[in-house]
Amino acid sequence: MRGTRYRTPSIEIEDAVVEAALRLLATTGPAALTVRGLATEAGIAPMGIYNHFGDKNGVIDVVVRRGFEDLTADVSIGLAAEEPLEGLRAGLHAYREFAMRHRTTYAVMFLREVPNYTMADDTLEMAARSFGVLTQCVERAMRTGELRRDDPVAIAQQLWSATHGAVALELTDLCLVDDVVATYAAMVETMLAGLGPLRAGAAAPGARRAHAR
Repeated sequence: MRGTRYRTPSIEIEDAVVEAALRLLATTGPAALTVRGLATEAGIAPMGIYNHFGDKNGVIDVVVRRGFEDLTADVSIGLAAEEPLEGLRAGLHAYREFAMRHRTTYAVMFLREVPNYTMADDTLEMAARSFGVLTQCVERAMRTGELRRDDPVAIAQQLWSATHGAVALELTDLCLVDDVVATYAAMVETMLAGLGPLRAGAAAPGARRAHAR
């Protein structure tokens, strides 16, 4: 973890450098992501990178922060839905749609696309806010009884783990099914059904595991 960066670049330079970074990552890969390479691609002097971002990792921080801002906005659709379970479902689908629209950004955010990059503290806080939206969606569905009562943070982590795994496989061309959209939708429905209210007389999964021991 790195400390928070306080340098604030002008929006024009920030836009140009972020777009340059995404182009280089998408076309050439992380090896091309040097200060000199970024400056050349963005059409500015290398000193402009140092002055406005500090170093290459400062550029990646901005890419990632913007990514989390967009992701948080997209998955927040779940909080706007009148029916909490439908909102949670919409948020889980919005997560995949974000990744498919912003493949390079998602890879930088979650797939360690840039070697030796670690998020700054303020960037980690933005990531936590994205996760917080998912947790709120889970809490809403628990309050209405559409999901059974449990630790909402733990359930949100389970949902995120599953959706991220599916998205990562799709982005790395490791989905071995013909219809990845239908498969993702089926996975979401399986998870939501499994987290739904217990039938009369049924024991919660944790209770069943404890009894088995």
